[in-house]
Amino acid sequence: MVENEEKLAIIDEDAAIQRHACKDCGVHMYGRIENKDHPFYGLDFVHTELSPESGWSGAEFAAFVSSVIEGGVDPSRMDNIRARLKALGLEPYDALSPPLMDAIATHIAKSTGALPA
Repeated sequence: MVENEEKLAIIDEDAAIQRHACKDCGVHMYGRIENKDHPFYGLDFVHTELSPESGWSGAEFAAFVSSVIEGGVDPSRMDNIRARLKALGLEPYDALSPPLMDAIATHIAKSTGALPA
C-alpha cells in the first residue's frame, strides 16, 4: 500500500476472498485470502489490468460480476452487462474461473486423500 489505506474497507470479513474496496467510491482494489486452510492462503488478487505501467497481465475474465448489484446496479441490467463483457473477450463468472476452481478442487482432493499429495 502506497497511500490512502484508511480509505479501504473489507466488504465481507467472512468471505473466502476478503475484498478491500474504497469507502468513498466503492471500487474494489484487491482481495486477500486470510484463511490458513484455503489453497490460496496469503494470495492477494490485484487488478493488475488497471495498471498504467506496461508488463502487467491483461484482463482474462470478469469474476463476481453479480457483485455490481451490491453497488446499486439494477439486476435487470445483468444480461446486458454479461453480454458486453463477452463481446470484449472477457468471460464473466460469478464464481472463480475454471482453472482457479480446478486448483481449489485439487488442493481439497489432496488434503482429503482422494488424490496423492
